[in-house]
Amino acid sequence: MLAVPERLSLDDAEAVTSRVFDRKSLTASVRQLSAVTNLRGAWAIARQWIMIALAIAFVVQVDRWWAWVLAAVIISTRQHALLSLVHEASHYHLFTNRAANDFVADVLCAFPTNITTAGYRKEHVEHHRFVNTPQDPYWRTAQRDHAWMFPRTRWGTARVLLGDMVGVFTASHMKIIIPWSYSGRLSGKGGPPVSRAEHVRYALFLVALIAGLTLAGGWLHYLLLWSLPSLTLMMIAFRIRAVVEHPFTPATQDETHETRDVEAPTWFERFFIAPFNAGYHLSHHLFPSVPYYHLPELHQRLKQTGLYRPGENHFRTYLQGQDSAWKFLTSAPKD
Repeated sequence: MLAVPERLSLDDAEAVTSRVFDRKSLTASVRQLSAVTNLRGAWAIARQWIMIALAIAFVVQVDRWWAWVLAAVIISTRQHALLSLVHEASHYHLFTNRAANDFVADVLCAFPTNITTAGYRKEHVEHHRFVNTPQDPYWRTAQRDHAWMFPRTRWGTARVLLGDMVGVFTASHMKIIIPWSYSGRLSGKGGPPVSRAEHVRYALFLVALIAGLTLAGGWLHYLLLWSLPSLTLMMIAFRIRAVVEHPFTPATQDETHETRDVEAPTWFERFFIAPFNAGYHLSHHLFPSVPYYHLPELHQRLKQTGLYRPGENHFRTYLQGQDSAWKFLTSAPKD
């Protein structure tokens, strides 16, 4: 089923946008690109869980230390992908029915990663409206934690990413997700207030999780293959993607200085760093009504407007080559 979504909590008219191109000229094409396909949303979720199930089955079958490590790496990438799908759900891009969008996103994407769709949505809408200003919750987080500040030297960048891998920054990462989480919202540390429907589905999720792990004897697998990777390995990809999406510097009068696109990430980068076309972040900010599967086409249309500045808000890849975001992230002069 195809449908143009209802008015979003954040629509294109109120998004933080660049003032250097004619938005009206793209109105008709953007409306077409804003069509949401239910089957795509369902398949996007299903294939993440298929890969997670195969990774767990591999560990059960092989049961060697290296199999556990390999499975943990693969699962961490799918956890990151589930977070990206929560982002899509926050814009009502998974399903045309909003109740179904939030229910499925919560049970299969958000709750397993210890957040809620509505909790994430509240801060994400604020981020769009006030990008890189004191009203932007992501920007405020970066100002409190110097580890989000880039560019750095190569060694400085490596130290931060190694810190993510071994859990040095786990406490600071937990602070980020508290406002998105069920417990955080319940205790008044995030919003909006938890609805009755969310109470019910979260309780059912916990009962199903605890019963399933107990009956299957899967608590050790859950700890080593799910909980531990989510706090360490996944955060490496999360950090790289986040610091490429935005430089956490004060906003300027041209908002295209605060958001970036990565046009052609490699298959490795798409799998580990930027699932679901997450690299087209400037395109997404300019027109947040467009779901992830139409962002490449939107990007091509935006290229014709001349708003991209290579090496500043436009990169070719994340990690490889002269036109990579990595080159920028590691460009700070040695002290």
